Amino acid sequence: MKKIIGLTLLVSAWMQPLRACDVCGCSASNQYLGVLPTANLNFVGVQYLHNSFGSDHPSLFEGRPNERAQDYYNTAQLWGRYNIGGGLQVFAFLPYRYNVQRTDTGNATMSGVGDVSVLANVLLLKDDAAAPGWQQQLLAGGGLKAPTGSYTGVTERDKLGLPNMQPGTGSWDFMLNANYTLRRKSNGVNLDASYTLTTANSDRYKYGNRLNAGLLLFHSWKKAAFTLMPQLGCRYEYTMHDYDNYDRRWLNEQSGGYMAFATAGIQAYYRRLGLRCTYQLPVAQQYASGYVTANNKIDAGIFLLF
Repeated sequence: MKKIIGLTLLVSAWMQPLRACDVCGCSASNQYLGVLPTANLNFVGVQYLHNSFGSDHPSLFEGRPNERAQDYYNTAQLWGRYNIGGGLQVFAFLPYRYNVQRTDTGNATMSGVGDVSVLANVLLLKDDAAAPGWQQQLLAGGGLKAPTGSYTGVTERDKLGLPNMQPGTGSWDFMLNANYTLRRKSNGVNLDASYTLTTANSDRYKYGNRLNAGLLLFHSWKKAAFTLMPQLGCRYEYTMHDYDNYDRRWLNEQSGGYMAFATAGIQAYYRRLGLRCTYQLPVAQQYASGYVTANNKIDAGIFLLF
């Protein structure tokens, strides 16, 4: 009888962190480009991204209060673009992540270098900037995310079992993207979309495939060497369910969903120096069976054109 009771307690202790990780929030979304600087120039820059999520779900044990958590995702990212020639452009992203989860029973912090991403895009359409009337630019391609980031696994209790909080995913993922800009004189519209196809990592955990799409309206003011470009628009993110074990098709039903954001931002240029900042406010969402709520997002960065 004592062995049965002991075994029950052991299984319960192991299941508690597993349940918590099911609804711990969602990791940083796939890369998106937005309104890009002049297509014929290269650039390198530093970007900071912040987003957070709150979760509130029933306790695994009957009679206990709901379990609550706040997840904070912070990313400092080195990124850039290089024109190889013939309309081929290569984008690279190297993130450093600092993630914090605060719960009623304690806090957890995970930090380290994230997964490197590389995109190869082709400039399929580009009108002469000096031409009258409407001018178009279309960029499309794809890329790869490599498992270079810190990833400690999701199955061992002493490693926290927080798959979304970790700097890396431990998986090779593939990305498709397109970026279209239409402008007339000082006004324009930008449409961009990216889709990430994920694979299972060494623990057989598979993060859900992700869609990220956005619409931005912008206006440019120019005076001498200074340019100011305010932007308004919206973004939509959709994430499919994760798999706790992809080989056995163990679907994590408390993951995945959609989020819609209203966005406001600004870009500023002085000669070869650029600055951009974006604020995103959630206006509609349904994520992790309703147990997770997205908060505001902030994206700010500085870059040098060359």
